[in-house]
Amino acid sequence: METQTVHTPDMAWEANGRFPGSADAKVLRQEGERKAKTLLIRLSPGGRMTPHSHIGTVQHYVLQGEYEAEGEIYGVGTYRLFHPRTDVPEISTRRGATILMIYDPVT
Repeated sequence: METQTVHTPDMAWEANGRFPGSADAKVLRQEGERKAKTLLIRLSPGGRMTPHSHIGTVQHYVLQGEYEAEGEIYGVGTYRLFHPRTDVPEISTRRGATILMIYDPVT
């Protein structure tokens, strides 16, 4: 098995045009279409992700800041698991947030 190491402070934030909303991303792992991927997502203050769904399982872990969805606040240290075909509501942030997102492969 091969080891992959990335030093995220050395990586540039990239505008993520494929993302449902305005966010910047650092791609930590991308194994191909419908395969596993891991991203750091940065929402700027006032940023939003539009409602959407995923065909596979997605995990969120809030590293910095906080975001709001359906009237709930999810701050630093919060872990959320979205099962396949779960509708993800609008996500917004007043002060900004950085989220680790892990996408399981779709079989």
